[in-house]
Order: sequence, then C-alpha cells, then structure tokens
Amino acid sequence: MNPTCPSCRQAVDETDCYCRHCGRTLQPRMGFWYSHSGILVLTLLAGPFALICVWMSRKISLTTKWIWTGAIALMSYYLCVSLYHTVLLMQELLSSFPTGF
Repeated sequence: MNPTCPSCRQAVDETDCYCRHCGRTLQPRMGFWYSHSGILVLTLLAGPFALICVWMSRKISLTTKWIWTGAIALMSYYLCVSLYHTVLLMQELLSSFPTGF
C-alpha cells in the first residue's frame, strides 16, 4: 500500500519529499517557516518566538542554530533597551509640561 499525501490524499512514492500533485511537504518540520528565509520573516514578525522554529528545524545545522539564536537574542535585547529608553524619554518630556491646565 502506497502512502498518501496528508493534504490532497493522492498516492505518493515513499521516497518523495513533496507531493507530486499539490506540492506540499511530506516530511514534518520541512516547510517554509523552518528555512532561513522563513526564520528571518518570523523574526521580524514575532521576535524571539522565532526561536521555536529555529530549534525545531531539520534544515539548519547545529552551528547555524546557535548563530540564529545569538542574532535573535541580540536583536531582542536591543529592541527592549530602545523601548525602555523611549519610555524614559517620554516620561521626561511629559513631566516638563506645565500641569496647570
């Protein structure tokens, strides 16, 4: 009995990585979100939550996973520090306005 595609239910060969009928991946964690470009998009959209896909990916080597982790951690730290300084600047700006209105 040949395996079937989980998406279109058509018969596929056991050695296929993608369905010949609909093009969907047949291997778990091999989709777009687990590739370098997918992780970059996720990092821009979800920040540190992209680390889940980094470490679940089977396309990326262990060394590259650590590089992605470091880059995402540094970016997240920079954004948090920038947000903190922005809040401090806004508080200082608001405290300089007269309160007699």
